[in-house]
Amino acid sequence: MKTQVLVAQLGARKHYQEPALFHRWGILDRLYTDFYSGDSALAHLFRHPKIYHYLPNPIKRVLERYDSGLKNAKVIHFPRFGYKYVQSLKTASPQQASQIFVEGGQNFCQQIIKHIIQYGIGQTNTIYGFNSACLELFTYAKERGIRCILDQTLADYSLVHELLLEEEKRWSGWSLIPFTVSKADVQLREREHHEQDMADNIICGSSFVKNSLIIRGVDPNKISVIPFGRVKDEKEGKNQHKIISIGSKSQEKLKILFVGSVGLRKGIPYLLEALRQIKGKILFDCKIVGSIEIKAEYIAEYSDVSSFTGRLPRSQIKDLYIWADVFVLPSLCEGSAMVTYEALSLGVPIITTYNSGSVVRDGVDGYIVPIRDAKAIAQQLLKIYEIKINQHQISNFYGNKMNTLIYLQNLLQDSEIKLEQILSSI
Repeated sequence: MKTQVLVAQLGARKHYQEPALFHRWGILDRLYTDFYSGDSALAHLFRHPKIYHYLPNPIKRVLERYDSGLKNAKVIHFPRFGYKYVQSLKTASPQQASQIFVEGGQNFCQQIIKHIIQYGIGQTNTIYGFNSACLELFTYAKERGIRCILDQTLADYSLVHELLLEEEKRWSGWSLIPFTVSKADVQLREREHHEQDMADNIICGSSFVKNSLIIRGVDPNKISVIPFGRVKDEKEGKNQHKIISIGSKSQEKLKILFVGSVGLRKGIPYLLEALRQIKGKILFDCKIVGSIEIKAEYIAEYSDVSSFTGRLPRSQIKDLYIWADVFVLPSLCEGSAMVTYEALSLGVPIITTYNSGSVVRDGVDGYIVPIRDAKAIAQQLLKIYEIKINQHQISNFYGNKMNTLIYLQNLLQDSEIKLEQILSSI
């Protein structure tokens, strides 16, 4: 029997990489999502560079809910639900967010099931869902003998909660809303545990995630580590030469970039402390991009060593990757952080942790440092600065940018083969 996959994807997780891949393989029966801007004539017009550049950021983010690899695919979305879901998350505290994730996942699954009941399930014999947003759909599928595959994009919440509680003690008073394990957090954790137990196969992006699931009690035989990250088109990178309003281009400065939510889980205090340690030793310019989750007083306290841009559209972030000499992600807990793939694909060396789930090769594409170690981050920044000054070209950091691209391409090819093998074993 030929595999036919129904993908249930709440949000633009991993930028639609899996459904686009299934569509290319000819096995995507349909994609259900909350909002998808599609390839209408109007959307295509707005994506033209001469128009897109002048659009407000919210419109840009809407247009980014699209992937050209899904052209002619059957995509069913629920825009009214999607709008309410996104708007509710914008103003939510961490505890409120967990409740929204629970209710949003339930609502999303119910919308899909309702559509299936009304219009049929087609040729689908495999459900591919993402953590926290597929429980009810998995229940519906298992009752009908349909295989369920779970894509676990983050470490198990038992570990996430443990790490966050420890960070709140270490950096007391930093968070806009300090993390505590609420009733909604417990519900979200239990919801994901049910999904993990129900899944026939679990895909995760790193050994860090796999180990967290095994510790939780998940059968290791049904877990596969398959790192997925987009390898940026080399031509696209060359076309991104015009960089707007991103600061000094001085060759004497080390240009440091962080992209992600600016909070404790991403390890932002350790980067800021590292910057304080290298101040006065080298010249540098650090840009911190992402939604702010720490108090304004700490933003002000570290404004002498970094600039905080807030959240930016992906198109502007691409420019910043090209600007940067080094990308730093000292995260305490991830799945397999997509930002590290994006930086690597543009030849930017990375300083990150094992817990980020990154595919960075230590000493080859950058450095893997221990979590919670500002001194180690500072040491590697100084080392990268020395290399920059001596070589005058950071893009060929540890040899050749093309070697990194070849490594990423081979990694992606191996991942595709592994995933295809799992899907074909129906």
